[in-house]
Amino acid sequence: MIIRKIFLLLLIVGFAGTIAAQQDVQYSQYYHNKVGFNPGFAGSSGSINLNVGHRSQWVGFENAPTSQNINADIPLALLHGGILLNIVNDEIGFFQDIAAAIGYAYQLEMGPGKLGIGLSVDFKNKNVKQATWIYPDGTAGASDPSVFAPNATAMTPEMNFGAYYSSDFWYGGLSSSRLLQSSASLGTTAAFKSKLHYYLTGGLNIPFRNLDLVLSPNFLVKSDLNSNVSIDMNINAVIQDKIYGGLGYRNQDALSIMAGYQILPSLRLAYSYDITTSSLAQFSGGSHEVFLNYSFNIEVPPRTQGSYRNIRFL
Repeated sequence: MIIRKIFLLLLIVGFAGTIAAQQDVQYSQYYHNKVGFNPGFAGSSGSINLNVGHRSQWVGFENAPTSQNINADIPLALLHGGILLNIVNDEIGFFQDIAAAIGYAYQLEMGPGKLGIGLSVDFKNKNVKQATWIYPDGTAGASDPSVFAPNATAMTPEMNFGAYYSSDFWYGGLSSSRLLQSSASLGTTAAFKSKLHYYLTGGLNIPFRNLDLVLSPNFLVKSDLNSNVSIDMNINAVIQDKIYGGLGYRNQDALSIMAGYQILPSLRLAYSYDITTSSLAQFSGGSHEVFLNYSFNIEVPPRTQGSYRNIRFL
């Protein structure tokens, strides 16, 4: 318990003053949630995709990070692309971020695949939940201007950009979030400051038709050019388009075990468990992550030439 309190104290100290560390939500199964970090993905699959995800990180720590994400991307032929909706709830310690984004991507046929260029507008609400601050001098620290006021809240606008290319064999994307680098006050001098985040992702689909098997290696590089670069790598084996399993690795953080099942042709359930490999391993019970994806098409039959008669209205 003492270790957990020390860990939480370090988190609070890290947030004090002006916040300027990696701020976006992290998922091990990012390849199931591309629209969550790259608006250029919207409409690229040609299907309506609905995603629901949940992550519990560093299980065992009090007030450990938890995140929920609901998003959808919808192709619209009339707009030559697709639109996206993305809602995120992220909590760590006494802090809670709720964000809602809407965006559009233009999809262009290029070579054997499709190139998407997307932009989204994001509104983020940062909230400091009720907390009792304890200081070395025994006071409540109410007069300290650098301390976040309990129940303080601030809304900031942001913009995100992304380019995404995909074909039957491979995909790649480059995106950036928090383009406006907005700031908001959460106390007398305590402030929240957004930092630009950059994402580089890619992957392959390697079919083995004789085995009815597809190997899918993927990677994601994340950086805010301020803290350490985060690199995610994984490989999944998909059997008969039904069952898949794989392994992933995040530098200086975790080894992931992944599994999934195509419940219906349009419904997929995916789960991953992160084994902590950093110095937190002796205190953390790992991280759990679940994604549910529903993908479908709405086909409107072409109108037949000619007139129609109804016996009620002759």
